[in-house]
Amino acid sequence: MKLEFEQKIVPDGLYEELGFDGFLSFFDMDIPLLPRKILRPLKAEKGKEHFRILKDLQKQVDQQKLDLERIIAQSRKLPLLDFLLPFFENQSLEQFHLYSLGKFVYENLVLQEIEMECSIAPELSKCCLKIKEILETHSQKKFSGLRYTPEEKGLREKIEKLEQELSAKLSQYEHEIYEQTGVRMIYPYPKELSQDAENLSKILNCKLLSVTCKQDINLVNYRLSQSVKNIIAEKNTLAKKLSHLMEKKLTKINKELYPFFRSFRRYYKERKNQTFYYVLLLVKHRQSLCLPKFQTSLGCKLKNAILPSLQTQKKEKYLPLNLDLDRGASVLFGANMTGKTTVLKTIYFQLTAIRMGLPVCAESIQLHFPEQVELYLKSAGNIRWNLSGFGQEIEFFTKEIFPSAYILVDELFQSTDPIGGAELSRIILREFCHKDLVLFCTSHYPEVLYLQDISLFRMKDVDFNEEIGHALTLSDLMEKIPYKLERILPENIGNAFKESRKPLYIALHFPLAESIKEKIREQLKG
Repeated sequence: MKLEFEQKIVPDGLYEELGFDGFLSFFDMDIPLLPRKILRPLKAEKGKEHFRILKDLQKQVDQQKLDLERIIAQSRKLPLLDFLLPFFENQSLEQFHLYSLGKFVYENLVLQEIEMECSIAPELSKCCLKIKEILETHSQKKFSGLRYTPEEKGLREKIEKLEQELSAKLSQYEHEIYEQTGVRMIYPYPKELSQDAENLSKILNCKLLSVTCKQDINLVNYRLSQSVKNIIAEKNTLAKKLSHLMEKKLTKINKELYPFFRSFRRYYKERKNQTFYYVLLLVKHRQSLCLPKFQTSLGCKLKNAILPSLQTQKKEKYLPLNLDLDRGASVLFGANMTGKTTVLKTIYFQLTAIRMGLPVCAESIQLHFPEQVELYLKSAGNIRWNLSGFGQEIEFFTKEIFPSAYILVDELFQSTDPIGGAELSRIILREFCHKDLVLFCTSHYPEVLYLQDISLFRMKDVDFNEEIGHALTLSDLMEKIPYKLERILPENIGNAFKESRKPLYIALHFPLAESIKEKIREQLKG
């Protein structure tokens, strides 16, 4: 099974950067019943029902101590029957269809025994038993062939005997033709020879062959004796009679199977859904993922949430995200290079995965269902749309925002001049702080930190133990970034903002010109 997102759900560049492709590859499994599945955003009610089913199934699996690996292994034996259902409905199943149908119901019954109480739709599964009984009555060798009546068996034996006799005579023909002409013939295909073939004269004089000239090509064919023609004619007559009897048999089988079609179609759909749920739970177990818990109040609480692409890059040095967002507007501030944008991308990754019905990379996550998720990352603009970076940001806020939406904005209105940007930031935050949604943005504007009714977070800065002025490489500095954030209470805003002078200290740890460093030191002393 290969999972894919519906197109344009995540912008291409962001899709690659955040590693959605690698995350979806966890779910790649060779399951004929589910060759490919396109994931589309779920509406709130459908999404919550989807995860409720997953949680209930997980509970049953745990209670009965079922082996999901074994269940998936057996599920792989079920053939895909999508192509077969229209023939089933039209009562036109052929013998090869019956084999696929028989294999499905047989392997499905084995799967039901493994599933125990997790087995789906018991009232519908009875149709599989009935179908199996009918197919076993009319077929043999594990549904690969139909059972013959004495009349049909007799016809089949006569045909086989004639085929053997015909094969012997044709082999003798081929040998004699080769002896006389040097040409190897295989009945019944004509052989093409050019006009200047070396043995053409021998072929023309051979009584066992006929030659027809078409343009520049000679078509050489058998000139069969009457006895051989009689064998072929008799074989064809018997084959036609047997074919008629088999058609009647197939008509009878289709008639017996048809009353169970509707139940089977419903059961087949349920089986595919159940298999998809098993895959999700198996990957959840393999990758230590979690299922979200939904709440009626607006907000989102993440515990040890992970952005897989960044975790792969940083390995054991990676620090998961812990964050508790409330209804309304929240602001995250802090120095550059402390991970503010990464926080937004991690939240976006988690919300998008949940919105698409997938378990997520976190220890736990509790939230209201993310039916609408909007993310704005700072941009230099778009020439094709004739928009500057500021124009794109303004346009972002013209989107229709529904109740309970999640809105994530990086560096709110840093795309324009500081005075205008700060004022626009205050206006937007005041507008959204009382709405039934979650707005979470990063900002460098001190003017927004003192707004009432917003939640304030700060990224923890780099902790320096070295003497001011000691040069660090960029790699060393990145190792010291804590990538943690903390909530700032209103009474602590003043002290928290004073610590924003940390970027000046960070700058001193780079090999800048001494004249620049001296001015930075003067600023710090002041």
